[in-house]
Amino acid sequence: MITKLHAQKDSRHKFAWFALLACVSYSGTEPALSAEIPAAAPEASAPPINGTPEIVNVIPADNPIGAILLGKHHPLLLRADFSRVSEFVSQIYQSTQFQPLWFTANRSEKNLNDLLSVLNNAPNDALKPANYDVERLKQFIATPTLDSNTTASYDVALTVSLVRYLHDLRQGQVDPRDVQYPVHIAPKPPIDLAGLLKQHLSSQTLSELVGQFEPKAKQYQQLKQILNRLQQLGNQSGTAEFKPGKVLHPGDKHPQIAYLRQRLRAMGMIEGDNDSKTYDNDLVAAVKKVQQQQGLKADGVIGSTTAALFNQSSREKVAQIELAMERARWIPDPTEGPMIVVNIPAFELWAFNSVDDPKPLNMKVIVGKAPDKQTPVLWEEMKYLEFMPYWNIPSTIFKKEILPKAANNQGYLASQDIELVKHQNSEEQGGGSYLRARQRPGKKNPLGRVKFVFPNTADVYLHDTPGHAAFNRPRRDLSHGCVRVSEPEQLAQFVLGDQQGWDKETIKQAMSAPKTRHVSLKRAVPVLFYYATTFVDHENQLRFYPDVYGQDEQLKKALDKIQAPNMVNASQNNQLAATKITAMLANP
Repeated sequence: MITKLHAQKDSRHKFAWFALLACVSYSGTEPALSAEIPAAAPEASAPPINGTPEIVNVIPADNPIGAILLGKHHPLLLRADFSRVSEFVSQIYQSTQFQPLWFTANRSEKNLNDLLSVLNNAPNDALKPANYDVERLKQFIATPTLDSNTTASYDVALTVSLVRYLHDLRQGQVDPRDVQYPVHIAPKPPIDLAGLLKQHLSSQTLSELVGQFEPKAKQYQQLKQILNRLQQLGNQSGTAEFKPGKVLHPGDKHPQIAYLRQRLRAMGMIEGDNDSKTYDNDLVAAVKKVQQQQGLKADGVIGSTTAALFNQSSREKVAQIELAMERARWIPDPTEGPMIVVNIPAFELWAFNSVDDPKPLNMKVIVGKAPDKQTPVLWEEMKYLEFMPYWNIPSTIFKKEILPKAANNQGYLASQDIELVKHQNSEEQGGGSYLRARQRPGKKNPLGRVKFVFPNTADVYLHDTPGHAAFNRPRRDLSHGCVRVSEPEQLAQFVLGDQQGWDKETIKQAMSAPKTRHVSLKRAVPVLFYYATTFVDHENQLRFYPDVYGQDEQLKKALDKIQAPNMVNASQNNQLAATKITAMLANP
């Protein structure tokens, strides 16, 4: 049943009006379909590495290794609490019947050396060896003779450190669900850590194990290549700074132009040995490209913000890339076929036909407004499109934005094509019904002519918009959480490109039809909403974007919390820790 609101002041209208007030004031069931506001419901933390393994065997408390595993605490490690990976360490030692894995009668020196090498190479993946106790492990391995308790302690220490590293490499050091911004990404598919480790130790190919845990996402691999190149260059902060002291325009002459040329050569943006102090066309073209990569207006004018780009040291760039690589570890491994990526701080969408698509579809987007209507980070599959969609108005938007206007004008709802729909609750929801407000398709509908749906707990989606002027703004965080696209017709062509019966003309017709049309996709299209202030584009160009949601600082703080304690203090307590663990093993 649909009740239409008209401007006439009869008893039926008043009844509907009071019913609507009761509906939006009712504290019970909320509307089942909301349009643009992301739900802030918390999600359960995703299990690390390969899901929570089932521990079948009981861990023996009277066994030196079992005693440590039960405690989930290792005082010889700088980060003693290893509860985050304890299940995986326990699973590994089940396969050895809780006997040593590394310090056996026929211990493999190659495996031990490979272990140290793997952890020492952690910086190649923007990780810190100190977080995995590398120096301490060297001391353990070099110890000549060990009693059974010390052997157990050292052996578990090596295993915990390796598992921590593999976990951080594959899943990230920070669980995105623990960082206070919206994240809706499912855990990566299972990997049999215990089985793989046993296999590589047996064949003495431990170094090859790392490749199976390294993220496969192209973005991660591109960032890693750039990181390694910058690490080789070292910190360049000692070179002369580029400080022109005034705004430079194309054609200007200035002594500092020589330093600008040096920076651009080092960045690979220009070639040759021209030492002219004129801001010529070659320099302007290079500066415009840098500005574009940094998300700035590409006009070639060098103000303070642009000048600062050329004074950024390799160390500063490395820090930014390290944050980006941490986020890239959250991305699921790539799949074959098309994919849509929205980089939130870039305010852009890319639609790829394949992972290596050289010419992806690219368009501007509008994302959720900072700070309280942020578009969430998510990975879902697009299942269907709706041409000429209805907008089911979320109760929060209705109360805050629409109801105040309607209260002063009884004809407002009718003028905006808003109607009331009776919604029946299921028996599981307790039965009963309530009225829900929705806006009919048309020029006033904020969803425009098409929406692209990928069911998710945040209830956000991609959609058209009747107002396109906002796409000309440089900063485009303006929505309630959903993502508005500037080229909806092209995106529909991309999504329906291989679906029979759909082409450019039929899509145009559907986008101007008088009725809503639901189109299910024969093949789901993965959609990634991503937050990357440092991003490598499809041309392998490194780009930087403003941190519109302030998430870089949040991630930095989260990473700082898990960094290894001070090495000096830990060294002073080494003997005390050894005494404690000996006592623990002696009295399980």
